[in-house]
Amino acid sequence: MGGLPTSKTVYAFAAGPADPKIMFAGLREGAFKSTDGGESWRKLNAAPKDVASIAIHPTKPEMVFIGTAPGKIFKSTDGGRIWRRQN
Repeated sequence: MGGLPTSKTVYAFAAGPADPKIMFAGLREGAFKSTDGGESWRKLNAAPKDVASIAIHPTKPEMVFIGTAPGKIFKSTDGGRIWRRQN
């Protein structure tokens, strides 16, 4: 899979309910996004690190949530470009 670090562990994964080609992967190093079913990935530089969980809103695919290992929750309303802490 191009773009994901091959020597790192993926701790969280989510695929879009409406469009399964949209995928997010969470690693300790941050979050990555694919829009082509995993053929290529790009790092979401603004995403938090230590990603432990990812969820995509079922009817609003641009709304994505990340939970981190330290227990913080972040929300993006633009598909992962900008993240805001929720707690």
